[in-house]
Amino acid sequence: MKTLNIIIKRMKEPSTWAGLAALGVIFGLPPGTVEAVGQVLGGVAALAAIALPENS
Repeated sequence: MKTLNIIIKRMKEPSTWAGLAALGVIFGLPPGTVEAVGQVLGGVAALAAIALPENS
């Protein structure tokens, strides 16, 4: 669970998204595709935030 929290914290940082977008473009993905993937991942994260209970 600690690793998941670290990943979640990193995914909230704009620099992480910029780095992932740059890697996507370097590996040949069109910029629009990179943005769409980011939006889908954000939607999945939002659904997970709704579905998962908070720890007390």
